[in-house]
Amino acid sequence: MIPGFLRRWCRALGLSQTRCAHCLRPFSPLETASGASPATGPGGAAAPLCPECCLLFLPYNGPRCPRCGLPPVEIGTGKQTADVSSRPAPLSRCGQCLQEDPPWDGLACYGLYEGALRDALLRLKFGGELSLAPLLGACLLEASRCLPRPDALLAVPQHPAHLRRRGFNQAHELAKALHRLTGLPLRPELLHRVKPAPPQAGLAAAQRRRNVRRAFQAAPDAASLCLWLIDDVMTTGSTLAESCRALRAAGARETRVLFVARTPRRD
Repeated sequence: MIPGFLRRWCRALGLSQTRCAHCLRPFSPLETASGASPATGPGGAAAPLCPECCLLFLPYNGPRCPRCGLPPVEIGTGKQTADVSSRPAPLSRCGQCLQEDPPWDGLACYGLYEGALRDALLRLKFGGELSLAPLLGACLLEASRCLPRPDALLAVPQHPAHLRRRGFNQAHELAKALHRLTGLPLRPELLHRVKPAPPQAGLAAAQRRRNVRRAFQAAPDAASLCLWLIDDVMTTGSTLAESCRALRAAGARETRVLFVARTPRRD
């Protein structure tokens, strides 16, 4: 509970309201309707959420494949579960990862690609709302707590032609936000995209793999480093996998992938 005199002083100084990073509506960070101090969500002071939006950005803590993050299929429905309870993830791998183990050394993900999290990621990527990067970067920070500390961060890069058209790389914006939160070195020069590819949205997994084959080249300076590779969304994992292969070929000791959201289904 915030003392009344402190609330009055903050109001007098114009500090009693801020704007929600997600819905953009003004709200008081000092108290909720019941008078209790609200949580600010994963973004904290850098990207505060109103009490209503805090409930929309809960992490997914239900069961998932430990190698690709895919939630299990509900028996008899064919649908992925969307449980946000505190049940631990199962130790068994999904069928796809049993057939072909991904080339990364570890994985962390904040939530599922749905609801408010999906909306925020789309607004960042296609709407250019870079103000959402601190909030989503804080989601990455929360997810990363299960990973050992790396030597450096880097994002999945875009081809220079694509970067010129869009003007920014949303994965790099997330990596910058995480860098500011952790102080970990940001090393974008370690990985380059050398082959352009058509948009991946809507493509089957096999086509996605063909599109990104030999699309990345890692710098020799990646040798012996433990890295966190950052992306916004994982669908089939083709782009992250090819990036990890390039880093491994350059001698990276370990590469762990860290992304905000996992699509509930494989293409």
